[in-house]
Amino acid sequence: MDVSLKKWRTFLAAGIAAMLVSGSASAQEMKKLTVFIGPVPAYDGIWMADTKGFYKAEGLDITFRDFPSGTTALQTFITGHGDIVFNGDLPGVRHWITAKKDYRLITITERNAASYVAAARKEIAKPADLKDKVVATRVGSTGSWFVAEFLNKNKVSGVSVKNLDTQVLPTALCQGDISAFFIWEPFGSRALQVCPDKVHILSTAEGYINGYTVAGARASWLATPEGADIAKRFLRATLNGVDVALSDRAAVAAYANAKYGMTADVIESVSKPYIRSNAFDQVFYTDYCNLAAWMRSEKLMEGQFDIKEFIWADGLAAIDPKRVLPPPPPC
Repeated sequence: MDVSLKKWRTFLAAGIAAMLVSGSASAQEMKKLTVFIGPVPAYDGIWMADTKGFYKAEGLDITFRDFPSGTTALQTFITGHGDIVFNGDLPGVRHWITAKKDYRLITITERNAASYVAAARKEIAKPADLKDKVVATRVGSTGSWFVAEFLNKNKVSGVSVKNLDTQVLPTALCQGDISAFFIWEPFGSRALQVCPDKVHILSTAEGYINGYTVAGARASWLATPEGADIAKRFLRATLNGVDVALSDRAAVAAYANAKYGMTADVIESVSKPYIRSNAFDQVFYTDYCNLAAWMRSEKLMEGQFDIKEFIWADGLAAIDPKRVLPPPPPC
């Protein structure tokens, strides 16, 4: 055998071995992460970051677990399972209190009022028609805040609020078990699809609340170098996913349809009003102080709310300092 050919084969074999070792090492270096999420268009940035491989590019090996609502996800999260959880504003603050502050909000996925709806039976033509009726929400979710503000501002009394999980609400309304429900989309749209002759959208949350979709993690985990590093990687990849979601709506629709059976028109109608701040800004601070005031009025919170103890700004600040304004004094 030619000496040069022998050397080339030896070199090639060594190169292949090195690649295998390197690949094995890379696989071992992948950081495992469990994320609790749900079937909501607000998570389209996460969907795209996953589909386009942005999380893997950040060295993350993510397991996603679907829950019908953030409130339900937090019931599992508090048992010690999961690393990052997506939920609404009220559930996050309540969990922070229950977990003795071992929770930090790490980013805001979106906020808006228009995609939170009061879906009602056709005979409920105005807020006053709900007097002495049974309505529903996922108690403990942002829906609880919405229904309370709606009834209070419209001076409607005698209403019974039933606790139902999100996926049950459209059926319960169509069957007449409840007169209305207060929750985020797409569940109002789903009720219209199931029984359009029986229900309608009575109101959105505009003028009542701004609902938020947020991500949180345990403060104790974020306080570790590894936890902080993983969270920053996750946020970087997610922000890249948001860019794709905004520019490639066909990809979002395809993902949502394949995984959740959502149609493109529902995706677009639900997500159109989203304000995708991904920032701790003044509107966020004001809305959360208003939420805290309502929680105190309902005896769900005692004392002032210190937002500095509630958020973890290190991740967003490391990516872009402009995404983080100094938090206000306790409110």
